Order: sequence, then structure tokens, then C-alpha cells
Amino acid sequence: MGSSTARGSSRNPRVSHTLMRSNWLVTPDKFLSAPQVQALRAHVDGARHRALVEGRLQPVRDAAIVEVLLGTGLRVSEACGLRIGDVFLADGRGDVLVRRGKGGKGRLVAISPSLAQYIGEFINWKATVAEPVEADAPLFVSSRGGHLTRSAVHRIWKLILKSSGLPTRWGVHSTRHSFAVEVYRKTLDLRLTQRLLGHSNVATTTVYANLLDEDVRRGVAMIWG
Repeated sequence: MGSSTARGSSRNPRVSHTLMRSNWLVTPDKFLSAPQVQALRAHVDGARHRALVEGRLQPVRDAAIVEVLLGTGLRVSEACGLRIGDVFLADGRGDVLVRRGKGGKGRLVAISPSLAQYIGEFINWKATVAEPVEADAPLFVSSRGGHLTRSAVHRIWKLILKSSGLPTRWGVHSTRHSFAVEVYRKTLDLRLTQRLLGHSNVATTTVYANLLDEDVRRGVAMIWG
């Protein structure tokens, strides 16, 4: 009996973890609305243009970080780890290689033509300001010349939110949620959303479908009507 109890208790953490994952929810306060994303992008693009005129580097890099996070749905650690050679641009199309995602898994993420052009222009700019653009060089360079850290990107994100006049309650992971909501809203394709996010289980991706279930909204609108 004792050994059976011990074996059972050893499984409890796994059971608890499974229950926590199955009950995980993305609520509307965890992502930016489309108008908020538009306002944020306009703000960072304005800062980028001013920095290009004034010869300042950081706002140009920070704008690129925001565009990549919102345009790929990458986890912050995945974006921080990107190298120049992880970006594939050809014929107006683009892909980003995540070498080591969650669970050590790699994946290739397709990006929009507009983001492909943006990243291409960003890499060209990096060359003009003497930043390394060899294949193994970081896409986003820290002040020390290496890869940016997650904590550094978090600080950058919070400063951008504050300077743009948007609420600062969102963590930088909200860019991933915002991307997922936008992809599913535009495509209604759960498998595509799963693939782009790199979820191993489609059940994890289902939270975005539940969030945007218009049938539910139409149903509740008729209650006591």
C-alpha cells in the first residue's frame, strides 16, 4: 500500500501540470486589439524615421524588434536568438528559422511579404552603420555586441508602451497572443495558427478559437432579447 501511494504521489505534479495547461485561457486583457497594434506600430515607425535622420541606432533596432515580434508570433527568447543567417529572403517572400524553440524544437516560420521587405531593409541598414551582417551575427545586437537578452527586450517593450501612451500592463509575450489572435481572426485556420506558433498540441491553440467564437457571441446576444 505504501509503495503504491508513493508511486501515485510521484505522478501528481504531472497531473497538476496537465490540468493547468488544459485550463489555460487567453483573456482579452492579454493581447492588444487591432487598433492598439496599429497605434503602436505607427509610434515606433515614427521614432525609427526620426532616428534615421538623427543617426541614432537604438530606435531603429527597437522598431525592428516590435515588427518581428508582432509579425511572427515568436517567443521572446526565440527572437533574441535569431541570427542573420536565420532569415531567408527571396523573390518577395521570407521565412525565419527558429533553431531552438520550446522543448528544443526547431521550426521554419513563414512571414508576410511586407515583413520580409522590412527585415531586408533593416539588415541593409545594419551594414551601413557597421553592424556585422555575417550569417552567424545576431539579428538584434545589444550594446555589448551580442544577442539581446529577454529581460532587455522586456524593458524595451515597456518603454515603448509608455512612450506610445498605451497601457503598460502588457508583458512582451502579449505580442505572441496578439499575433495568434490576428492570424486566427483572418484565416479561421486552427492548424495554420498552430504551425506558426509552434504548438506541439492543437489543444493549446484552441484557446484562440474559443476567444473569437462568433457563434457563441451571436447566441448570447439573443438571450432575453
